[in-house]
Amino acid sequence: MTNNEFTPVQTTPFSIGYKIKSRIWSFINATVFRWTPWFMRRTRVAMLKLFGANIQWNCSISCGAEIVDPWNLTMGSLSSIDKDCYILCHGNIVIGEKCCISRGVYMLTGSHNIESSNFELVTAPITIKDHVWITTNSIISRGVTIGKGAVVAAGSNVVKDVEPWTVVGGNPAKFIKNRKTYNMQNICNLQKGRQILSSTAIITNERRISA
Repeated sequence: MTNNEFTPVQTTPFSIGYKIKSRIWSFINATVFRWTPWFMRRTRVAMLKLFGANIQWNCSISCGAEIVDPWNLTMGSLSSIDKDCYILCHGNIVIGEKCCISRGVYMLTGSHNIESSNFELVTAPITIKDHVWITTNSIISRGVTIGKGAVVAAGSNVVKDVEPWTVVGGNPAKFIKNRKTYNMQNICNLQKGRQILSSTAIITNERRISA
C-alpha cells in the first residue's frame, strides 16, 4: 500500500443523532457525573440509566470512570467499576454479576481495520462473565470473552478469550494457573452435616447424663 493509497477516514460511521447523543453524555460524564461525591452511587447509576445503560441499582460506578456510549453497557448485580477506568462502548459490553473492574482498566470495543486503506472503525462486543476480577491497568480488547470466576493480573493485555476459573497475565495475557472454585451447594451440605453431627452429640451427652 502506497502513501497515496492510504486514505484514512476522519470520522466515525455513526449517525448525526448518535454523535450528538454521545457528545451530550460525554459532557455530563466529565462534569456532573464526575462532581458527585463517592457515596452517591445510585445517582451515578441513575445518570447512566437515563442514557440507556442496563445497570442494576446496586452496582458501584466510580465518579472518576469514563464511560463512552453507555447505552451499550450492561452490568449485573453487585458489580463495580473503579476510578480512571475507560469503558469504550462503541460495541456492546456485558459485565456479569459480582465483578470487580479495578482502577485504570481499559475496555475497548472499537479499533481500526489495519488491512484497509480507509483505516475504518471496526467493533466487536466484550463479555465479562460472573465473579470476574480484572485488576489494575489491564486492557481488554474487542471480541474478548472472559469466563466465569477468572482473574486478569495487573497490567495485562487481553486479546483472546479467557477460560473460566483461571488466572491470566502478561502482554499478551497468558494462562498462569487455575483458580480454586467453591461449590456453594457442597458448602451448604457440609454446614448442614456439621449441624446434624453437633445435634447428635448434644442428644448423646444428654442421654448419658440422664442415665
